[in-house]
Amino acid sequence: MANIFRRILFWPYEQWLLHRRAAGEVDGIALIDYPRNTPYLRETFVTALKFLEQRDPRRFKRVKKHVKRIMNFPLGYSGAGYVQHLKAYATSFRPPKSEASIPKAAVLEAGMLAHEATHGLLHERGIPYTTRTRERVEKLCWAEEHRVYDHAGLTPESLAKLKSIRKFDPEYYRKRWSASFFQRIRDGVQHSKQEEERRKQYQTQKT
Repeated sequence: MANIFRRILFWPYEQWLLHRRAAGEVDGIALIDYPRNTPYLRETFVTALKFLEQRDPRRFKRVKKHVKRIMNFPLGYSGAGYVQHLKAYATSFRPPKSEASIPKAAVLEAGMLAHEATHGLLHERGIPYTTRTRERVEKLCWAEEHRVYDHAGLTPESLAKLKSIRKFDPEYYRKRWSASFFQRIRDGVQHSKQEEERRKQYQTQKT
């Protein structure tokens, strides 16, 4: 019932976002950019998908099947998520500091794309995201993200550092799972303000 309520509540916003913030396609995947003209957004995902295609074809196929949209907009609760009914990879994208930083950012996004596409795969296979299963589901998705990083050609030290930054945090997830619907909305508004401020600071640095 709660999911139906959320769908009804956010349907007008989703439709507005899909039609008014469309920014073309990346390798056949629709690109949605809420802030508009986010620096290096397209370039980063072009590089991320090319990385997956060349280094990890298996997970590239999974992303292509289960991710039909890449949506850059404030999420409020995390850096990325999967919107099942839209088959969308939703992200609070933070632009690389420079063009030279795109490959590094692309590896991170490639891992996150595989993570969220795995949510789509598990849903397709009838594995529910419930109180009983959600921790196991998240651990599996995080493991798939880490397998992408194994293909990045990083030094053992750099790979270990990346995996230590991008890892399953039980305390964080339990806090997120216990938050009320309205707490998430409040967090989303706060996060949106923070992202807008970061975007302004980034643009100021570039001028």
